[in-house]
Amino acid sequence: MTGSAAEWQAQGDAHYDAQRWREAGECFERALALGAGDARLWYRLGNVREEQSRDEDAAACFEKALALDPAHAQAWNNLGGAHQRRGRLEPAADAFRRAIRADPRLRQPYLNLGRLHVMRGERALAAECFAAGLAQHPGDASFAHLVASARGEHIARAPAGYVTQLFDGIAAQFERHLVRDLEYRVPEALAALARPTLDAAAPARAIDLGCGTGLVGAALAQYGAGGPAGGVELTGVDLSPRMLQISAARGVYARLEQGEISAVLGRVAPGSMHAVFAADVFIYVGDLAEVFAAVGRALAPRGVFAFSVEGLEDGSYRLLPSGRYAQSPAYLRSLAARAGLVERHLERAPIRRDGEGFAQGWLALLERAARAGER
Repeated sequence: MTGSAAEWQAQGDAHYDAQRWREAGECFERALALGAGDARLWYRLGNVREEQSRDEDAAACFEKALALDPAHAQAWNNLGGAHQRRGRLEPAADAFRRAIRADPRLRQPYLNLGRLHVMRGERALAAECFAAGLAQHPGDASFAHLVASARGEHIARAPAGYVTQLFDGIAAQFERHLVRDLEYRVPEALAALARPTLDAAAPARAIDLGCGTGLVGAALAQYGAGGPAGGVELTGVDLSPRMLQISAARGVYARLEQGEISAVLGRVAPGSMHAVFAADVFIYVGDLAEVFAAVGRALAPRGVFAFSVEGLEDGSYRLLPSGRYAQSPAYLRSLAARAGLVERHLERAPIRRDGEGFAQGWLALLERAARAGER
């Protein structure tokens, strides 16, 4: 196919906007070979290489964009990300700072630099960075929450605005990053724990709290037993509209609801659910008393509650510098007892890759005890 540099670049832009990364990269390369080479083209090719997990090539593209336009704040930010993924932390931090200087209103470099400081244990610098972002974006839920976490403040849960903003922003890349890069297998583990109960209850009803892109639904569907979610009538709940759109495309959920998990559980008919799932949801909720009470109310006799938490050795719950929460087994057991839930399984396990190692946590299965007169 023949064409001018401008035509190849326009065709690449169309593929790029449709997230067809291979085709976009090929078109951008043709445009460059024909003499195109502005900062925007190199920046977009860098983003394509990032999507293709070619971080060295991505960094080279961003550097070419910056040679043409040293004030390209987004190129500085994305160059910092490419450096960080390759373990080049000092160049990453420098690139994030340059992005902030180039455009103090750009949100992402404040978040990236602050999280880099958190990863390095530099909590005061992280708090300073997040506070600078908050000064540029007053009332921003993400910066407010991350300032609190970096300062070690005790708050009961992450603001809904923080969770929605976070997941709407990363929805398109979320699953690929979580499953491929972070080796996340919690949904499969929870589905396996709950499966005997669901099989015995057929037809079974379940609710997936914080369903995200639908990984729990996909794990249940792998069983293939007579329905889109393995014979389970499954409801998904999430705060993020973008996540719910991706879940809907899977075709494994009977219903999807946007809302806060306790509020949605409060509308569920008492004793109507055979299983409640919460895969990596409670990293955004510290105080789980309301959730456990609502789960106990929603579950049928001998229904199960399958969930994961990041691990805390003592105390009840804690907001970590990362902005996530961790809970202790003693806390989980005390809440279970108050909600009429009996421990069936509590296993220490790696939750997901975190830096050089794995975030450690707990996989739990609780069962709603039958009450007097129930079978």
